[in-house]
Amino acid sequence: MICLDSTVIIDFLKGREEAINIIGTYMNDGLATTELTIFEIFAGIYLKKSISENEVIKATEFFNSINVLSFDKTCGEKAARIYAFLSNSGNLIEQNDVFISAIMIKNGCEKIITRNEKHFLKIDGIKVVRY
Repeated sequence: MICLDSTVIIDFLKGREEAINIIGTYMNDGLATTELTIFEIFAGIYLKKSISENEVIKATEFFNSINVLSFDKTCGEKAARIYAFLSNSGNLIEQNDVFISAIMIKNGCEKIITRNEKHFLKIDGIKVVRY
């Protein structure tokens, strides 16, 4: 299973060829994302001055077509460990990326497709697939 970060999902939904190709490459590995990523995508859609119902429909259909990993109490504890480690080493990243990393680790998902490699490369056990 490979996790899709918000960057690749946004680019995919916008029809960008590189995102379409990389998702197609990993389709047989099992595609997943997280509940937090869903929040990030829909927040981006709803924060626009003019909300596009077409964008809402496309995003909803996309998320219905892949596995969505949840955040639970085990993830909360894992996220706290990751956050403390990064904080103590002076390498803090965005909090949502800490949560996403914890969800991935809890679910045995070792790879993430993203353009935001600088954050996820700081997390032990996660390999970044850049596109």
